[in-house]
Amino acid sequence: MQKTYLIFIVLISLNFSCKNSGEEQVISQEKREATPSKQLSINFNFKTNQPDVFKIMMNNIEVDNLQKKNIQIFEDVIPSTNDDAIKADFDANNISNNIIIHLGNETVKEVEVKSILVAYGKNQLTITSAQDLNKYFAFNKFIKRDSTTKILETKRVDGKHNPSFRLRRNLINFLKKE
Repeated sequence: MQKTYLIFIVLISLNFSCKNSGEEQVISQEKREATPSKQLSINFNFKTNQPDVFKIMMNNIEVDNLQKKNIQIFEDVIPSTNDDAIKADFDANNISNNIIIHLGNETVKEVEVKSILVAYGKNQLTITSAQDLNKYFAFNKFIKRDSTTKILETKRVDGKHNPSFRLRRNLINFLKKE
């Protein structure tokens, strides 16, 4: 009888210890899921002399091993004496190595960059100087610029007009770092 009683006590204690460890696993799993998600945000402040449709695009975002997606944010812009701004907030935890600001392809124009704020999670950088533009952005052949100013002049090349600039890898790596 004592052996049966002893076995019964051992089984009950094992049962309670298993239940407690399971609860701890659920609690730690919930804490991991509560970590805040990162969201890419780009705030582009500028002044332009022609109306057009500007875009901020993030291309080739990996969905899984077989799929990729592109996200484009459009905004109609008009010339004014005040600064204009486009704020692009992308879905949480979406980031790629191909982030582009497109200056519209309707008309040739002049765009003065006032500032560009780029943030992803806790990492953020504000570009306010011509040197920062040179360091963190690559401009395509449809943009003529003097590297000492923040003025971008769009131009036609072989009858085409597709002015855009993209974030360089050093900026993307800075945003992605933990």
